[in-house]
Amino acid sequence: MQKYIFREWFWTALAVTIVLVIVLLGAYLSDILRDIAGGRVPAGLLGLQVLLHMPETLGNILPLAGFVAVMWGLGRLYRDQEMAVMRSSGFDWRKLLKPLFSLMIPMAVALLVLGLVIAPTAARMAQEQLEAAFRSAAVWGLQAGKFHVLRQGELILYAEAIGDDGSTLKNIFIKQRNEEREQIWVAQKGRYWMDTVTGDRYLVLEDGKVTDVAPGQLDLRVLSFARNDLRLPEPEFRKRKSKKMNSVSSADLFKNGNRESIAELQWRLSPAITVIILGLLAIPLAHSEPREGRGVRIVLGILVYILYGNLLYLCRSWVIEGILPTYIGMWWVHLVFLIISFAWVRRQGRFPVKAKST
Repeated sequence: MQKYIFREWFWTALAVTIVLVIVLLGAYLSDILRDIAGGRVPAGLLGLQVLLHMPETLGNILPLAGFVAVMWGLGRLYRDQEMAVMRSSGFDWRKLLKPLFSLMIPMAVALLVLGLVIAPTAARMAQEQLEAAFRSAAVWGLQAGKFHVLRQGELILYAEAIGDDGSTLKNIFIKQRNEEREQIWVAQKGRYWMDTVTGDRYLVLEDGKVTDVAPGQLDLRVLSFARNDLRLPEPEFRKRKSKKMNSVSSADLFKNGNRESIAELQWRLSPAITVIILGLLAIPLAHSEPREGRGVRIVLGILVYILYGNLLYLCRSWVIEGILPTYIGMWWVHLVFLIISFAWVRRQGRFPVKAKST
C-alpha cells in the first residue's frame, strides 16, 4: 500500500513539475525576448540563457510540485473511498510518513544541491556569457545586411558587412532619435568595442558624417568626422548587477558573513526545508469528505504555500535591512510551520492508531 501511495505521489509530482517548468520558462522567455528586442541581451545567447535559468526555475517549483502532488494524490484516495478502506484495516497516519519521506527527502537533497551549487554556478555562467557576448558584435546579434531596431525604435543600426573578428564593421548606417532631434550617422567603417572598466559598449565610427535635424523645423546640421564614438544601449547584465547575489558561490557567502550574504544562504537552504514541511502539511490539508471536491483543498493549500513563501521573503528583507537578527532569520518561519503541521495532523485524528484484533 505504501508503494502504491508513493507511485501516486511520484508521477503526480513529475507531471506538476513539467507543467510548472513550461509555464515559468515561458514567462522567462517572454522577458528575455523583450530584452533582446530592446538590445539589452544578445540574440545569439537566447538558448543558453534559458538553459542556465533552469536550475533556478527548478529550485522555485519543486517545493510546490511536491506539495501539490501529496495533496492531489491523497485527495484522490479520499474521493475514491480508498482511504476509508485503508483506515478500516488499521492504516494510521504514521504509515504515510514512509512514502512521504521517500519522495520528499530526495527532493530536499536535490534542492540543496541546486540551491547551494548548481544554481549559483549557472547564474554566474549566464552573467559571464553576457559579459563576453557584449564584447563581440556578431554574438551580440548584429548581422550583416540587416536593420536592427533597438530601444523601441529610437535606435536603428545597419552594417553592410562584419569582419571575421566580429568587431569590425563596414558601410554603417545609424538612425538615432530622441524627443527633440533626429540624427543619421553614415560611416565607411567602424569598430565595436567594450570599455572593460565601465562596461559601456561603443561603435567607433570612422570617415563618415552625421546629419542632425529637428523634425518639423528648418533646422538641419551636417557634420563630417574622422572618428566618432557612439554609445550603444546599456547591457542587461549591468542593469541587474546589484541584484546578482544569486551568482555568488555559497562558499563566498559563508566567508563574507554580512547580513546580505547570510540572508542569501538562508534563502538557498529554505527550499530543501520547505519541501519536507509542506509535505507534512499536505496530509491534513488533503483530507476531504466523500462528496467534497478536491478543488477547495487545493486552493487552501495554495494559500498556505503563498503565506509560507511570503513570510520567508519578508524575513529575507528584514535580515538584510537589520530589522531581524541573523540568528533568527528565516528559521522561525520553518519552525512555526513544522509545529503547525504536526499539531494539525494529531489534532484532526484522521487515522486511528491501529485497529485492535478481536
